[in-house]
Amino acid sequence: MKASNQWIVLLGLVALVAGLSLSLKGPAPRPEVSALWLEQARPLPEFSLTDHNGQPFDRARLEGQWSLFFVGYTSCPDVCPTTMSDLARVYPKLEERLGEKPVQVVLLSVDPGRDDPEKLGQYVEFFRPGFMAVTGEHAQLFPFTQSLGLVYALVDNPNGGEYLVDHSADLVLINPEGAIEAFFRPSGELGTLRKVSMAQLEQDLPVIIGAYSG
Repeated sequence: MKASNQWIVLLGLVALVAGLSLSLKGPAPRPEVSALWLEQARPLPEFSLTDHNGQPFDRARLEGQWSLFFVGYTSCPDVCPTTMSDLARVYPKLEERLGEKPVQVVLLSVDPGRDDPEKLGQYVEFFRPGFMAVTGEHAQLFPFTQSLGLVYALVDNPNGGEYLVDHSADLVLINPEGAIEAFFRPSGELGTLRKVSMAQLEQDLPVIIGAYSG
């Protein structure tokens, strides 16, 4: 074998070994975040709700953009207005960091008896124009809320008056394919108002979105 041919064979073997080495290493590990970031995104089933403009809201409204869902209701005395206010405060910082990848913030009202589209529109617009609110009958809300990994229940008010709604305080991140990507869990000691840390959200959300490959 001529020397030139020997070099060609040698270089081919080196390239083969390098390729095998890279394939054995596998994909690069994902960045560390505090949020519950699913190893495999969980697709949402089909659903049919109504937004605060009276328009249908289904899976198609999630495609092509990121969405952040929060379960609540407009008569909520504590965690809902606090979380909505926190989201409105942190949203400009998220816009600045995310650039051309906006996040759709969606309040999922689980109190259809009191939260009609007009009331929902006034509620979310108060906190930040552009935020969404959606609702539906309990026949649609129960399974959809469960598919988000969240819960709610109507309960009697211990102080009398109108009923209250116990509900999860998580924020659920939906990717542009309409699948659950991550959960932002509330924190806080027993006896205190448990809510999602906006500092955690501001730090983790751009990391998760930046690592998304679609």
